[in-house]
Amino acid sequence: MPFIDQIIRYSSLSVVGLGKNTGKTECLRYITRRLFTLNKVMAITSVGIDGEAIDRVTATSKPEVLIEKGMYFTTVGSFYLQKRFTAEICHVEKSQTVLGKMITARALERGTLVLAGPSDTLSLQRWIHNTSAKYPVDICLVDGAVSRLSPASPAVTESMVLTTGAAFSANIKTLVAGTRFVYDTIQLPAVPEEIRKPLENITKGIRTITEDGQIEDPGIDSALTPDQIRQVLDTCGNRIYIPGVLSNGLLKALTERKEAGKICLYVRDFSRIFAEPATFYAFLRKGGRMAQLLRPNLLAVCVNPVSPEGYCLRSEELVSHMQDALNISVYDIKNIKT
Repeated sequence: MPFIDQIIRYSSLSVVGLGKNTGKTECLRYITRRLFTLNKVMAITSVGIDGEAIDRVTATSKPEVLIEKGMYFTTVGSFYLQKRFTAEICHVEKSQTVLGKMITARALERGTLVLAGPSDTLSLQRWIHNTSAKYPVDICLVDGAVSRLSPASPAVTESMVLTTGAAFSANIKTLVAGTRFVYDTIQLPAVPEEIRKPLENITKGIRTITEDGQIEDPGIDSALTPDQIRQVLDTCGNRIYIPGVLSNGLLKALTERKEAGKICLYVRDFSRIFAEPATFYAFLRKGGRMAQLLRPNLLAVCVNPVSPEGYCLRSEELVSHMQDALNISVYDIKNIKT
């Protein structure tokens, strides 16, 4: 079974999409069905809301989130009451969310429901830790929100699957290029171990790394505003660690420096990069280097050749072009025969 043999090596997996209607839920359904046949016990939740039968934006039908018998799932109380299958409640969170209290339950039969789980990275980390500790779960699945890649951060899940498709762009060339950009950020090399260790507990504030490997604090909280970017240019050396957001403005300013080829940027992980593709590639073309403290395990890319507007790309052609551009397995879930 394609890429399922890789998934079972990990205790957590996120499925994230490059945009709405790129096949994320269909991919999750495939994964849960296959893991169920392997007798794997799963737990699942979602960042944001997923599993509605009708898309609120496009008013088109959507695949619902599939819950197999014996699966654990976490969603808000209002959606739990709307489910169409029997389940036993395992835990009710004390804290209240906008949509109600979080309920974790175990399915007593197969069914579908709307998922709405933890909405931030810290809560997701806590959910995975607590679920794995409390219940006999082999793997925790996270249904990522639209265009939010943070659930795929290695700080949250051990592995990831990326979905893309005609809803992102109906032009194959544009679609492949957009996917390739995200793929290239995911595949950035890991920070050398001797530098990673002293940086791993620094989650706020920019740091510079001297030639002899010393970590220095220039007193700059972030580099989002023009004034902060100027501070970085004036006070930081050629090796810079940015634990927060790497903005397009900062990367562009660094690219325009004469010594751009000597600059090495360290980011916490790929999900912190908020630069435009043109800026990202221009920095690398000038000889600039970039590495990440936490490098994700991307297992596969899945494509959806159909868009809600009715565009339909040729599946085999799309998979072929995507496979040529990416050094990883690419699948159209609907066309997998096994």
